[in-house]
Amino acid sequence: LRWRLPDGSFISPDIFIPIAEQTGLISQITELVIKKTFADLGDWLHAHPRHHISINLSPSDVLNDRVLLAIRPLLLKYQVKAEQIALEITERGFANPKVSAPIVAKYREAGHPIYLDDFGTGYSSLSYLQDLDVDILKIDKSFVDALEYKNVTPYIIEMAKTLHLATLAEGIETAAQAAWLREHGVAWGQGWLYSKALPKQAFIDWIARNRIVN
Repeated sequence: LRWRLPDGSFISPDIFIPIAEQTGLISQITELVIKKTFADLGDWLHAHPRHHISINLSPSDVLNDRVLLAIRPLLLKYQVKAEQIALEITERGFANPKVSAPIVAKYREAGHPIYLDDFGTGYSSLSYLQDLDVDILKIDKSFVDALEYKNVTPYIIEMAKTLHLATLAEGIETAAQAAWLREHGVAWGQGWLYSKALPKQAFIDWIARNRIVN
């Protein structure tokens, strides 16, 4: 998601998403992203049922089931499986488990994989982590950047294994980082080593060019 200005330049979501959260506009942005995702890639996802798209949710998006209500009719319209739309929630989104847990449970019951995003940058409480019903723990880029130094990444990986969670490393930029993570049992990775963010058709072409399983 990028905010294009009249001169053609872009404002990063790192800037406008916090403002949208503060002003109460983030739910509208989330629903816009959901609609745009299906408009751009709904037919493609239908034709490639082993692929999925992840959508980032704001902490306020796990206070009610509006996201589920927005996704459900689009799944039917484009004949896309619920498991092809993963939902990424940051640690802040789980800060109040009494409120968030029932909503996350609804997402899972509907068939959507749940990713714990940016792990290690928020609350990082083991007491709440062991009770979370998530599929994948995403290791924040800051830990990937620090792999060559003494860091806690190996402990995060082992903790995830103990909890039977798959791991995905964010922000991989070098082959050395990818090799280290692979050797330590991290199943998935994302980052500029593979590709920078791409518009719709460039993304589809990249998948075809790299012979990703479809």
